[in-house]
Amino acid sequence: MAALLLWGGGSLGAQQPVPPKDSVKADTATGRAPAADSAKADSVRRRIAARDSIKADSIKAPLARAELPVEQGGRWHWSGESLRAAGALTLADLLAQIPGATGFRANWIPAAQFVSWNGDAGRVRVFLDGVEQDAINPRNGEVLDLGVLPLWQLEEVSVERGPGELRVHLRTWRVERTTPYTRTDITTGSENTNLYRGYFGKRLRNGAAIQVAAQQYNTTSPRLVAGDGSSLQVFGRLGWAWKHLSVDGAWNRVGLDRAASIRWPLATAKTYANGSPAFKGALGSAYARVAWGDPDARGKPWMQFIAATQMMSENSKVSATTTQTIPGSAPKDTVDSASSRAQYVLAAGASRWGVRGSVTGRLRAGNGRTDFSPSIRLGYDWRFVSLAAFAETRGADSTRRVDLSARVAPWRWIDFAGAISRYDPASAATRGPAFTASRLEASTTWLGVTLTGGLLSRDVTTLAAPIALDSGLVRVGTGAVKGVVFGGRGRLYKNLQFDINGVRWESAGAYRPQMEVHSALLVSTAWLSRFPRDNFHILAMGTYNHRTPMFFPTTAGQVGEQTGPTDIIGARLEIRIESGTVFFQAENTVGKPYETAPGYLMPRRLQYYGLRWNFWN
Repeated sequence: MAALLLWGGGSLGAQQPVPPKDSVKADTATGRAPAADSAKADSVRRRIAARDSIKADSIKAPLARAELPVEQGGRWHWSGESLRAAGALTLADLLAQIPGATGFRANWIPAAQFVSWNGDAGRVRVFLDGVEQDAINPRNGEVLDLGVLPLWQLEEVSVERGPGELRVHLRTWRVERTTPYTRTDITTGSENTNLYRGYFGKRLRNGAAIQVAAQQYNTTSPRLVAGDGSSLQVFGRLGWAWKHLSVDGAWNRVGLDRAASIRWPLATAKTYANGSPAFKGALGSAYARVAWGDPDARGKPWMQFIAATQMMSENSKVSATTTQTIPGSAPKDTVDSASSRAQYVLAAGASRWGVRGSVTGRLRAGNGRTDFSPSIRLGYDWRFVSLAAFAETRGADSTRRVDLSARVAPWRWIDFAGAISRYDPASAATRGPAFTASRLEASTTWLGVTLTGGLLSRDVTTLAAPIALDSGLVRVGTGAVKGVVFGGRGRLYKNLQFDINGVRWESAGAYRPQMEVHSALLVSTAWLSRFPRDNFHILAMGTYNHRTPMFFPTTAGQVGEQTGPTDIIGARLEIRIESGTVFFQAENTVGKPYETAPGYLMPRRLQYYGLRWNFWN
């Protein structure tokens, strides 16, 4: 941008306005214009330059951002282009890349989407700008539908892999420049999928901020007949910031029209029994925030107060039958309602001499009850040692939790990390017994290649059920289990890199395969020797994902339904030139039929491609 402004300024200075022929007469002796005419020409020149010049861009004080805990030595953090190039259309797609996180869904983009952490779908928590996203949709029970959370609005995602729960922290997109920012995304592909996004943001000279964005998509599956849908999502933010003070408000609305999904579509008689019913409604959230300071600034205190609300309303059409053989019929809907929940958050923190800490008070109000949940974070970093602690009581699930972690790196080529968690539900009858979970890992780096291995363990507990996929699924108890986690990544040759990670348990379990592996072979380069201004980048990647069978317990028995093994091969290509990026992504390139939840057949040979283009106007 600086280079552009310098070039623009030089051009304006070099281009002299040419006065009319009769307005300036040259002096015969000197060849110069008379003084009076020269002054007039200078005046005209200044007015034209002032009119045609580009106002200098400036960066204003940033709007507030939420505390973003980063796992010690962790790699599960995305921001900017790395987030957009991750190949994920939804938050569920993104989280499913983490070892121990298992994704399952009813169909393509509009379908209900869930992720279990070490087999428990109720142990995935999401914080959007510091506001915890509660499961307020009665269809989903106590489990979050990660398909409707706004990945496309984010500028940063950070994941805490607690031994017993996965905490996901999201920061929404912000602007800091007075020059207007515009971005357009266009995507099309298989399943008659069309997706459009538009962004606009600008900071005013007085520090005010205006941001608006929208996403619209629709998809139709000619092979599976049902499971289609469309969605219109809108995001807006108004704010103002000056030095360390920031005031802003944000609003997000997701309008969703989702068709019912057929189960076992290859069977002679197609059935909707206990499947994912149609949904037509809206989900939204809004908050107002006053903040002082920045949680990322070292050595300075910060404080935030947030008043937020989550809303859900539904007006789905219902059918009187629960099983149909006619495509397009929907199962009887058991939910036709609206719900909302308010949340008030007061957080403060500071860091000094390697010690960092924060306290948060979270008050929830809704459904005739009020809950207050205090929490505290402490951390310490010194040379080769990092320590961290997190404690919370009376969360949304009325559970008291304590996480302790440590990382020691005595030499550059090796480090050790360990974490232990204790979870104590208020009601053992509804949430299961108290349990302990732990993880111990070791990583070593040689010649640019990092190898990781570790041990996992979890005591007896109960697992939440993603009832949106099947009303017959039930919370089920599970015994103590142990497993291993493994991974490796690094450079093979020049710009050729590899990345592999996975987890293997003693045995398969409810909502948990015995083994799950994610791997990729990729080339990522900006070719700076040829493009030193970093105006070109290419990413070419091939992926292979493997998962063994897992069980979905139902009221009919403890074993219940089972998904078969899956082996999915995919590819992704991205080429960036200046501020425009074209991309192509393919999944299940061999066309193998597979499912991630019993009876829900996933699309075959899924392909989508498009363009992302940023503008600074």
